[in-house]
Amino acid sequence: MIVARLLQGIEVPERHKRPQDRSYGSMPSGPGDDPRYIAVSKGVSAGSDIPIPDPDPTWKPKARSWFNSLKLSGQSEFYEASDWATAVAAADAYNVFLRTYNASVFAQFVRLSERLGVTVTDRKKSRIELATPEPTDVDEDEADKAVLGWHGRLHSVE
Repeated sequence: MIVARLLQGIEVPERHKRPQDRSYGSMPSGPGDDPRYIAVSKGVSAGSDIPIPDPDPTWKPKARSWFNSLKLSGQSEFYEASDWATAVAAADAYNVFLRTYNASVFAQFVRLSERLGVTVTDRKKSRIELATPEPTDVDEDEADKAVLGWHGRLHSVE
């Protein structure tokens, strides 16, 4: 009580105020105002007409392997021509790194590969989720018949 009277009329610096006492402007009122929601721009994709470049034969085997793995990865279904050009640039950087072991070149490779969504973490950051195909059992019906036959011979199925 005495402290409250002493502090009456004294301006409290902004850094000492409680968060609920500070004015941060207006709070987001919906998904349109919230920076966590990103507006989607729509355009026409070239789709499957995009020629996928071949790896440079002068690249080191690890760089060629990395580049070829992109063709097999699910996220490459979304790649446009500029993405493949970025992949070539990343493979070039990786090749230079493998020849020089220069850390700054490796950092550039990592940045480019992140933009391509190469790892699971990169895809999660970009909010890309690849679906895992359901396994198909080619002889499921035959297996069911065999199990029913065993149960029948053991008299456990009527």
